[in-house]
Amino acid sequence: MKWIGPFRIDRLLDGMLYDHFSKPPDSDSVYLISIKSWTNKPTPDCVPIYVGSNTSTSQRFRTRIGDILADMFGFFTDATGHHSGGQSIYKFCRERKINPKDLFIGWMETCGCSRCAENEEYESLQPLLNKKRPARCGRHINR
Repeated sequence: MKWIGPFRIDRLLDGMLYDHFSKPPDSDSVYLISIKSWTNKPTPDCVPIYVGSNTSTSQRFRTRIGDILADMFGFFTDATGHHSGGQSIYKFCRERKINPKDLFIGWMETCGCSRCAENEEYESLQPLLNKKRPARCGRHINR
């Protein structure tokens, strides 16, 4: 599985305005947010803080990244929000005086099964802010 990025969050936001910039796919991918950059693929040395994917087989992967970005910058209230991971990142950054723009994000170019890939990355990277293990894949139970 090939990883795209990582990009500093501020560079991702700027790049989304341009056709030539690598944009997240519509579906079938996994993303990682970390404190430090990495080369080729993320490792625990990049200080992974959150791994995720879209929660179904829908074409919402890129939108899911938009959801986490909105909430990690505080665009939520006690009654509303899009992404619990983004809210956790927001609180984490405020407590540590980290600007979310300085975090890094990358994603898999594509993967065969985003649920299985998310679980593999969760296991190998042990991100700091995932509150629970990602849901297991119902199609590939024995993985």
